[in-house]
Amino acid sequence: MRVRTRTAMLAAIVAIATVFSGGLRAFTLIDSTVRYTWANSSVSYYINPANLDLPATAIEPAIRAGADAWRNQAGAGVTLSYAGPSTQTVNTNDGLNVIMFRNAASGSAIATTYSWFSGNQIIDADMVFWDGAFKFFTGSTGCVNGFYIEDVATHEFGHVLGLGHSTATPATMYPSATTCSQQGRSLDADDVAGILSLYPGTAPAPPRAPGAATNVRIIR
Repeated sequence: MRVRTRTAMLAAIVAIATVFSGGLRAFTLIDSTVRYTWANSSVSYYINPANLDLPATAIEPAIRAGADAWRNQAGAGVTLSYAGPSTQTVNTNDGLNVIMFRNAASGSAIATTYSWFSGNQIIDADMVFWDGAFKFFTGSTGCVNGFYIEDVATHEFGHVLGLGHSTATPATMYPSATTCSQQGRSLDADDVAGILSLYPGTAPAPPRAPGAATNVRIIR
């Protein structure tokens, strides 16, 4: 069995502008040559809530909100199912999909998803929030110079399911975000189109109205 690995991340931006989404396809898949998906329609994940910023009890509902967005808002034919807490702190191909926080930095990455593949199937995906570089918040108020977990998690779960980045700036899968933004938790029409191309659903919810102001891509 040949196993491949791949990483994808959401980055903090260094430039801001106001733009609008267009009508053309802007989403990409996590690989340009292979259509990677999970073999089963239900994908379990675990959460290690240990972090520097918040009580552990606040972490689970925020991350679960990000996972549930893809089913609830897009009607995707796949379910991300919370399987319980974990104490794991290492991202590795062990068949357990774990979300964790790390007191470290990784460049401009707010969070990174590490995925492993066999053939055209995703077989493992771990998510790391870079707690040493950024401050995290939950809910919809109180954020100062940080990021809401709900929004970051929604983006990263898109990677977990096989989506790459989008060139549509209002999209959840756009590769960068501004501090304290609550845009990512609401899927754009482009996000819905992307996830349904991988996991066709039956009754997708109406997407967020286009035209919301957002930011331009990261400048490296």
